[in-house]
Amino acid sequence: MKVNQLIIIALPSLFLLSSCGNDIDLFREGQEKTYVVFGLLNSSSTLQQVKVRLTSITDASVTDISLDSSEFSAPENLQVSIQEWHQNYYATYPLEPVRYSKEPGVFLNTRNDVFETRITPYPDMEYKLIITNPDNGDLVTSKIVPVPEPELGAPTWSWIRYNFSDTVNPFNIRFKEVPRVYVYLIRFTIHYIEVYANGDTLRKQASHVFRPRYVDKPPVYNPIRENFGNEYNRSMNKRYTYNVFETVIPDFSLVSFRQLICFEVSVWGGDQNLRSYTEFGAKFNDNRKNFLNNVNNGIGFFAACSNKGCMGILPDQEFMDSLSIYPRTAFLKFRKDLFITDRSLETPSNVPFSTLIREVGDVE
Repeated sequence: MKVNQLIIIALPSLFLLSSCGNDIDLFREGQEKTYVVFGLLNSSSTLQQVKVRLTSITDASVTDISLDSSEFSAPENLQVSIQEWHQNYYATYPLEPVRYSKEPGVFLNTRNDVFETRITPYPDMEYKLIITNPDNGDLVTSKIVPVPEPELGAPTWSWIRYNFSDTVNPFNIRFKEVPRVYVYLIRFTIHYIEVYANGDTLRKQASHVFRPRYVDKPPVYNPIRENFGNEYNRSMNKRYTYNVFETVIPDFSLVSFRQLICFEVSVWGGDQNLRSYTEFGAKFNDNRKNFLNNVNNGIGFFAACSNKGCMGILPDQEFMDSLSIYPRTAFLKFRKDLFITDRSLETPSNVPFSTLIREVGDVE
């Protein structure tokens, strides 16, 4: 049974959540500093935590700001509380500041001063976060109604294959369908070595981000794999994958040849039951430097969208755009190492890069 969660996040600009009457007003024009608030009220726990930071940057995304801890300062003398509303009555729960030692995955990039209280949120209540600064009179509030967490199917892959002899559908991924998963974005990262005419070598990497275009084939029933559920074979469209390697690696006349080391594939996906969640709030994953690589159960970013569009969650514009349609995503990442032993792969740089690569086998 999924838990009910109430999510509060203040991004460094003014925006309204799509649910009428439930707004976040955490930045006012003319303020010298912007409040950035990270919070997760979880009905499965009695411990509730909120982190408040100040920054002078107003023209960058929360992701960009939080990657540089020097841009954050911890406000002093703040008073933080949560109001629990039922109709016209409410109870107030003050939050006390607590300092934790830094630990990976828990407010990793900034000083870990967290405001805490012990309550258990109820799904039929409204909650308002109240932050006041008695030194200058600043007051910020956030009002949100908790909603059930929707089902989330992480894109669990069965195998991946890049067939370099297939010019129609060279890239192929098979996903396990428990439950049904949609893939929204894929990033190829290619690691390779350039060897220059003077004998110098340089290790490089290049990435290409694209949205998949695939068709679902009928489910294949296999009694041996019955416990894993049915599988669908999703073949990507040629124009999104063919010559991916040529797309991201420019020609350079001083390069004698290039040698592929490996390529990584990063996949974002989710399921159908996503929309109601972001009517009220969003969660920002705190493993920001790793961009979802170490998130439990494959769950990563949750984006808050409004009539102004999505706030900056990842630097990839395509991903940010897709969040307006698919606002909740899961993440997986896998790596395929290609062991280069064939000297014929040492091909002059003016030859299409895809000819330098040979398939080594499926990732298991």
